[in-house]
Amino acid sequence: MIANYHTHTWRCKHASGTERTYVEQAIAAGLKILGFSDHTPYPFPDGHVSGFRMAPEQAEDYFATISGLKQEYAGQIEIHIGVEAEYYPAHFDALLEFLSAYPCEYLLLGQHFTNDETDGVYAGWATDEEAVLARYVDQVLAGMATGRFTYVAHPDLVNWQGSRQVYEGHMTRLCKGAAELGVPLELNFLGLREGRCYPDRDFWRIAGETGNRAVLGCDAHQPESLNCSRTEAAARALAAEFGVPVLETVPLAKPF
Repeated sequence: MIANYHTHTWRCKHASGTERTYVEQAIAAGLKILGFSDHTPYPFPDGHVSGFRMAPEQAEDYFATISGLKQEYAGQIEIHIGVEAEYYPAHFDALLEFLSAYPCEYLLLGQHFTNDETDGVYAGWATDEEAVLARYVDQVLAGMATGRFTYVAHPDLVNWQGSRQVYEGHMTRLCKGAAELGVPLELNFLGLREGRCYPDRDFWRIAGETGNRAVLGCDAHQPESLNCSRTEAAARALAAEFGVPVLETVPLAKPF
């Protein structure tokens, strides 16, 4: 594995370890490129405080810390600084304006909620309501269409418990949209490691039939998650089974 663009920090409230430890572990694991993409601050106008992302006042330290490591380790590993962000239509422009003040190199689209987290549904909750699945796919498609996102993190995060025919219809829409826009889809190692509802085999079968490209993402919340040869092998086997080509590196889409 050459590159991992999906790495979190302690600021998101559910990850651990120092940024330096992640960098050292990445080097030990043989990675050539390490991208930090912690859960973005979102400047909600009503003052909503998220329980799973860094706070706006932590952004300065986040970008400064990783910028320092980027310079310090320049001869050993290529480091990039980005964020993982949802596409919340009512707040997305404000997010871009907020992030433009920092050296943010890329965005990953990780759609954890429909609508937004103040009035939507968490996609990881089990559901058989087609409206939830449809809204999830609609927002991922709209997010990709902005051209701001490098790839879609865990595109199959939605925990669908209903008709597989219904799932196939909506996820075919997602995969076709990604293929048309040239946006890669992530095979997520965290889901594989923990036996979550993703990666979903039906999703990746659809991706293979639709002509999508995959990117490998450690979704590292602990430094040791970057030492992932066993999970990598399982992810590559899944991609190969369904004929999905794996991109070893990806160009970073400009967020601004």
